[in-house]
Amino acid sequence: MFQNFGTSTHYKKSNQFWFSNKHDEGNKEDQSIKIRFNDGGHAQISGSVRWYMPGDAKAILKLHTDFCSQAAIEQQLIRQVVTKAVYMTGPLMSSKESSAEKRNDLLSYIEDQSINGVYRTKQEDIKVHDDLMNTDKTVTVVRIVEKNNVPLRQEVSAVKIYSVNLQGLALNSIDYDVEVENQIKVQQQAYMQVQTAIANSKKAEQDAITTELQGKAAAAKAKWEQEVIKAQAVTQAQQEKEVAELEAQTALLVAQKVKTDADAKSYANAKLVSAGLTPQEKAKFEMDTKIGVADALSKLVLPTTYMNGNNGGKDASMLESILGIKLLNPDK
Repeated sequence: MFQNFGTSTHYKKSNQFWFSNKHDEGNKEDQSIKIRFNDGGHAQISGSVRWYMPGDAKAILKLHTDFCSQAAIEQQLIRQVVTKAVYMTGPLMSSKESSAEKRNDLLSYIEDQSINGVYRTKQEDIKVHDDLMNTDKTVTVVRIVEKNNVPLRQEVSAVKIYSVNLQGLALNSIDYDVEVENQIKVQQQAYMQVQTAIANSKKAEQDAITTELQGKAAAAKAKWEQEVIKAQAVTQAQQEKEVAELEAQTALLVAQKVKTDADAKSYANAKLVSAGLTPQEKAKFEMDTKIGVADALSKLVLPTTYMNGNNGGKDASMLESILGIKLLNPDK
């Protein structure tokens, strides 16, 4: 291309921009960017970002017209955009938050604001719980203004105006001031002590609950053991009662049988008495009579001489027979 005695300027298609305090990263001088957090603490942020030249000639010409060199683009455009993003990110968190729970947010806020423009923010008074003092306190915080969950911007990022593309922003260190570093350490120690105290308190509370539950369980166990003993005693007593009732019923039945038998025998004897001797008595009487007659006959001594005409022995034999019949048949 004909330059008509003009000068030519060469630009890299892409380059790594460093804002670091390390001598082996970019410039040997300290190029880190200062940040101020909402608790007044300060730190130096080091890192880098890769930037790309625009693709069309018109945008390149505008970029060259306004900055004239690659070094000027990096110092007057890229560095200013990143510095502004870092500056606007500081009020969104405290020093302690930037070193712990919001460390990832710190990187994403800086990168997003560098590429798309700084956020529109507002201040709000909110109540937060102070674990160290175990009280609630009111603090003023900076909030990002959003619409439909999309952050609103105060302005469009300058790199977008010049069609410069930023990618891969990275932070390699956050160097806090000595006072802030000590404060963070104290806060972390206090926070750890509070968390330890809370954990111990919760453990003690849990131990108390566990002890109470164990006591209730032991009481319930003892109660049910007594209930088991009681149930066994009741069952045994019930069984003994039923056995006693059964024995009483058996005894009653036996007594009733004895009475019935006695009544029957009494009735039969009464009938026999009304009719005379009972068969047993009659049989016994006859047996005793015959035994007596037999005994009497065995003891009978008859006279050897009878005076009865001239019959002699014949008449004597007849007399013995008559006496025997009389003895054996007393009724006749």
